[in-house]
Amino acid sequence: MKKFYLSILTLLLIFGCAAKHTQPKGIAYDFWLAQKNHHIDEAAKLTLKQNKNDTKLHKKIKIEDIHFDNATIKDNQATIPTTLTLKDFSMLNHKEAKISFDTKMQKQDNNWKINMFETKKALYLAIGKEFAQSLSNDLGSVIQQTLGDKEQIQGIFKQLIKGIQKATKESDKIN
Repeated sequence: MKKFYLSILTLLLIFGCAAKHTQPKGIAYDFWLAQKNHHIDEAAKLTLKQNKNDTKLHKKIKIEDIHFDNATIKDNQATIPTTLTLKDFSMLNHKEAKISFDTKMQKQDNNWKINMFETKKALYLAIGKEFAQSLSNDLGSVIQQTLGDKEQIQGIFKQLIKGIQKATKESDKIN
């Protein structure tokens, strides 16, 4: 009789642990983990039907770590604040970068799915901003080592960053 109960408990543990996530945060984690491991077919299963062909990220995006904050759910829409740590981000010193953006989801056929179009747009915009900042810092260091005048160089790059930020804000208003 003990073997019977032990067998039932073992089966419950096995099948209970193998259950798929059904809440937005868990699905987002499964999606980004599949992206990290380059399992694009698995990631595609977690996206909206119309986004299946857009699941693959740019080949230079190398995910090292994944972090989420609490999801905001309203009706059939969910927003999950997401931070990806990307490795080899900086061109000069191959530092990693933390990229924060929102993973957007919506219900389709009573299941939460990644809205790849909106998520990818937010991710690439965040990468662009971080890349501009990283490039500015990298170039600033190189120029400073070469030329010296720190305040003038910082002023130029601050103006460059402000221009990029203004352009991205205007882009957000258009979209």
